[in-house]
Amino acid sequence: MATALTHDYREHKDNHDLKHIPGTFGPPIIGHTFPLVRDLYGTIEKQYRTFGPVSRFGLAGFKGVLLIGPDLFQQVYLDKDKNFSAEMGYRGSLGRYYRGALLLRDHEEHKFQRRMMQSAFKNDAMKGYIDTMGPMIGEAVESWGDTPNMKFFPAIKQNLLDVAGKIFVGLDPDNAEADKMNQAFTDVANGMMGIITAEIPGTKHYKAKKQERYLKGFYRSLIEERRKGDGKDTFTYFVKEKTEDGEYFSDEDIESAMSFLLFAAHDTTTSALSHLMYYLGQDLETQQRLRDEVMAIDKEFLEYEDLDKMPLAEIAVKEALRLHPSVMMMQRRTINECELGGYRIPADTILFMTPMHTQRMAEYWDNPEKFDIDRWLEPRMEHKRHSFSFVGFGGGAHKCIGMHFALMQVKNFLHQFLRRYEVKLADHAKPDMQTVPLPKPSDDLPIVLRKIA
Repeated sequence: MATALTHDYREHKDNHDLKHIPGTFGPPIIGHTFPLVRDLYGTIEKQYRTFGPVSRFGLAGFKGVLLIGPDLFQQVYLDKDKNFSAEMGYRGSLGRYYRGALLLRDHEEHKFQRRMMQSAFKNDAMKGYIDTMGPMIGEAVESWGDTPNMKFFPAIKQNLLDVAGKIFVGLDPDNAEADKMNQAFTDVANGMMGIITAEIPGTKHYKAKKQERYLKGFYRSLIEERRKGDGKDTFTYFVKEKTEDGEYFSDEDIESAMSFLLFAAHDTTTSALSHLMYYLGQDLETQQRLRDEVMAIDKEFLEYEDLDKMPLAEIAVKEALRLHPSVMMMQRRTINECELGGYRIPADTILFMTPMHTQRMAEYWDNPEKFDIDRWLEPRMEHKRHSFSFVGFGGGAHKCIGMHFALMQVKNFLHQFLRRYEVKLADHAKPDMQTVPLPKPSDDLPIVLRKIA
């Protein structure tokens, strides 16, 4: 079979000739966007029950094939024949603003850029990050006890942005650029929901493109300064990394990597912690189990060696991610014709994969709608039933490079938070969850904190 390396697939238009596959693209242009936004799981479940695991599907101007179930996820994620392009899958969504980012690179190019980023996520770097992270989270969490009508989502979003700004870019929270970056990420996320893709003043796309240029320009202006310095932030690791030929990575590679990294790292963890807090605010027994775990680490701040002492914290956030993945839809595009689920899939066909549905399939998870951390423990170990029934951090070559960093953030947060407070959902909290532009509780999760004496 021909591979991505010998096929000029980037020049091709998306294939829409899919009449031989069951399903429907939905209404013109919008496809199934509106029902998906209203009820992501219900929309995919209806598609699955009606048409099976492979079906025609349309979404926000894209026409392609929806894949459901861990067998198909495994085939695409492992990509043994180098036949699935992340770059072309995301070209019309994330690619509008994050072209060249790690997630949007294919095969050898992906491997090349990932090499630039690896040193920033090795043990030595992570040990430095945790020393910065704990005090910053602790200071923010301590201040929450005096907050009436507490809404968790905006509070944790601001804190994690401050942490990401410091660790990834070396910016203190009171730096004026930190607020500008926060607004830039918000505008770019909103831009991905826009239908108009021309730079017309007043449109979401226009504002997002402006912010894209701001972010890349900001990073570009700092490259030489960081290269000469001795900082321990992620940005400094990136700019000092060299290729196998002994050359620095290009400014364009660094700008693209940093723009997407900061966006992806703080938004996805914000989403995961918001959903976890939604469940812990109702499941007080599980909350106490996690509290007992963090109390057993009798330190003001976690050290790197302490992370392995928090297995319940890790499975708790994975359970929240199982129910509410931080990414609504994963996309790829075929490079050559292939077979998926018994159907011939032509070259240049967009593939849609929805983790939420696969991660709630009753074939692999007992009582799948229930938040239950014990499903991850002996003797149940439900995640072992299929290696791709949980893809909260992706899989294959594109598995999240920041996965361990994200888990480190979660553990640091729980260590600081659960030692100080008992938490319940506010009486007026709503059970509604939004999935776009960022998965989160639709009411920003009002909570009630009670200080632990």
